[in-house]
Amino acid sequence: MKIGMLTDYVTVEFTNGPALASQAFRRIMGQRGHDVSLVGPAPVWGNREAKGDTILFKSLPFRQYAGTPLAMPFPSTNFKEKPDFDVIHAHSNSLLMHWAPMMRKMHGIPCIHTNTIYLPAFAHHFAGDAVIEGRFTKPFFNWLTNYVETAFCKVFDESDGLIVQCQGLVDYWRKIGLEVPLHIIPRPIDPRVFERPLGEDPYRRDFKAGSRLFVVCRHAGEKSLDQLLRVFAEHILPNNEDASLTLVGDGPAHQSLRKLSKQLGIANRVEFPGEKPQRDLPEWYAYGDLFFYTSTSETFGQVISEALWMGMPVVGLEDGMGVSYQVEDGVSGFLVEDNSEQDEALGAAVNKLLDNPALRSRFSRAARERQRLLVDPEAVYQAYERAYEEAIEHIKRRPPERKDPKKLRDRAHLIRQHVFPWLWKHATLAASGIVSSGYSPKSAVPFDAAPEPQAQAMVQPVRMAANGTPFRVIENEELIEAALLDGGRPSGNHLRIS
Repeated sequence: MKIGMLTDYVTVEFTNGPALASQAFRRIMGQRGHDVSLVGPAPVWGNREAKGDTILFKSLPFRQYAGTPLAMPFPSTNFKEKPDFDVIHAHSNSLLMHWAPMMRKMHGIPCIHTNTIYLPAFAHHFAGDAVIEGRFTKPFFNWLTNYVETAFCKVFDESDGLIVQCQGLVDYWRKIGLEVPLHIIPRPIDPRVFERPLGEDPYRRDFKAGSRLFVVCRHAGEKSLDQLLRVFAEHILPNNEDASLTLVGDGPAHQSLRKLSKQLGIANRVEFPGEKPQRDLPEWYAYGDLFFYTSTSETFGQVISEALWMGMPVVGLEDGMGVSYQVEDGVSGFLVEDNSEQDEALGAAVNKLLDNPALRSRFSRAARERQRLLVDPEAVYQAYERAYEEAIEHIKRRPPERKDPKKLRDRAHLIRQHVFPWLWKHATLAASGIVSSGYSPKSAVPFDAAPEPQAQAMVQPVRMAANGTPFRVIENEELIEAALLDGGRPSGNHLRIS
C-alpha cells in the first residue's frame, strides 16, 4: 500500500511524540511492505534535513512554539498533481489537515485523520485563567473554542475516518457531532529503542535508588511542571529526605522551572539533565522508581506509555483522557482526582509507593504486562492497516463530490472551504508568534537517529526474587565483577547481580 503520512513534523526538531511517531511509522510500515511518504512543512531553520520521499510545503515559523514550522498552501503543484497514494493518513492537528480532504475531493484518494489535541485542556494553559474565566473574555473564549472544534469536526467529517488514542476522545468527538467512523489506535512503542540491551545508570550518584522520581516531557506550560515541583517540595520531600526528582527535557518553561526549584529550596534534590534523544530514555525509565506526572493535556501521553512499558509505575491525575486510559488505578499506578485537594493527594500517593517497595514491584509487573497488551507494535500496526482498508471501503460507500480546479465554481469551493482558512489562520499564528518563547531546539541532539550499537551485556527480562524484589540477570563476567565491587546494590528496578 502507498501511504501519504501528513505530518506537521517532517523532521524531528525537538522532543515531540508526533514527530518521533512519524519517523517510526515510516520505518516500520516500510518494513511491513508499504511505501510511506511524509507530507508537511519544509524545515524552517535548516537544522534538519527532510529524508526519504516527501512532499513539502512552504512554511513559516511559529516562534512561540519552539519555531515549529507552519505549512502554508504553496506551491500550487502540491494540489494540482495527483499524488501516487492509495490512502492519506493526516496525522496533523494544524490547518495542514485541509490538504487531505482536498485530495479526496480533487483526486478521489481516501483519507483518514488522527486527532492528538484535546482543546479544552490545552487551552487552559495556552490562554490562562484570566482569559478563560474573565467576565468579559469568557464568552468570547467559549465562542472561539466552539468555533475551532466545530471547524475541526467539519474537516474530519469530510474524510473517511478519525483515529484517536483513547476512549475519552471518542466520547468527546461524538458529542460534538462527528459522523465518520472512529478508531482507537494507541501510539505504539518503538521496539528498536525500547527492546534493546540496557546501558549504565544515568542518575546522579547521590540520588538513591528506591526514591527516584522521574518525568520526561516538553517543558511547557500545559505540562504543569510548576505544580509538580511544588508538590515535591511541600508534600513529598518533607516525608522522604532521600527522595529525588529528575526532569528530562527542555522547552520554553525550562529556565523558569529551574528558577522555581531554587525558590522552593529543593534545587539540591532536583536535576534538569536537559533534552535527551529518545534512544537514551530506556535507562532513565529502567533505573528510576516512579514516573510522576501532573499534566492533564495528554490525548495519549507517549511518555506514560514508555514508562509503563519499562515497568515504571505512574502517579498522575485522573484526566479522563490519555493518562486515565493507560494507567490502571491501584494496579499499575495511582490516579488522583483533579480537584482542589489534588496536591496533597498526589504527594500521599507518591509517598505510599516510595515507602512500599513490594507494592512498587507489584505495580511494576502489572505495568509491563498490561502495556505490552495495549501498545504491542504488531497489534497497533495491524490496526492501522485495518483502518486504511476501512477508509478505502468508506470512500466507495460515500464518494465525494469531485471538484475540478479548472472549473470556476469548484475552484471557488476549494479556496473558500480549505485554502483560505488554512492560509489566514496559519498566517495569524505565525504573526502572533513574532516574539520568541526564548526556547530554541538544540540541533545537535540526534532525536531521530538510530541507536548506536551497544557493546553491552544482554539484559534478560525482569525476574522476581523470593522476597518480591525485581532483578535482571546480566550475562557478562566483567559487569558481574564490577557489580560485586560496587556491593551488588539494587539499581532502580534491577539488581546488578542475581
